[in-house]
Amino acid sequence: MYKVGKESHIASTNQEKGRALARNFFPVKPHSDKSLLGHEYPKACSRAGKVTREQIRKQLKKLKPFKAPGPDDIPNIVLTRCADEIVDSLLYIYQAMLEDGIMYKPWKEFTTVVLRKPGKSSYSTPKAFRPIALLNTMWKVIMAIIANHITYYMEKHQLLPANHFGGCPGRTTSDTIHMLTNEIKAAWRKQEVVSVLFLDIEGTFLNANPIRLVHNL
Repeated sequence: MYKVGKESHIASTNQEKGRALARNFFPVKPHSDKSLLGHEYPKACSRAGKVTREQIRKQLKKLKPFKAPGPDDIPNIVLTRCADEIVDSLLYIYQAMLEDGIMYKPWKEFTTVVLRKPGKSSYSTPKAFRPIALLNTMWKVIMAIIANHITYYMEKHQLLPANHFGGCPGRTTSDTIHMLTNEIKAAWRKQEVVSVLFLDIEGTFLNANPIRLVHNL
């Protein structure tokens, strides 16, 4: 069962079920904010460094060998075992992609596998399922390298607040708990009342506007 607006519908065929799941997994992105046009941004503090053979080889060696492949059907274990043989070819491809802004579209294609969320009393609605995106590994390797570059410069130039823990190297959930405990006890020592607000925003990443996200960053 799925909803279109305020009306409920029952999907009986595979095509109808596929459309209902796709509508739930990939909602329409919000429109771009026209106020961002012509906005002036601060000068960039650094540019991402160049891709090196060592970075590519490291990422290939870190791949989980038996994870399901993407649409190209190349198993990770083949890329791991052949890392030394393909690293030079990948180096030239990745460097050209970053220097010329070329993105090889077939690498960005992915296969979506639908899995049931465990422990649900009913699986008659799309929200009882979750998608798993199987990306082509060649694309995941360059994404991991770029993510490492971004993390390095964010740490180097202190672009995130000191109390930001998610996705930061060397910071764990335990650090978050220790900081929260310390803040609470410090307030108690001052005879103050502590209130904590936890937000669980449903569909944050699915509904994020990429242009607005880059603007905020």
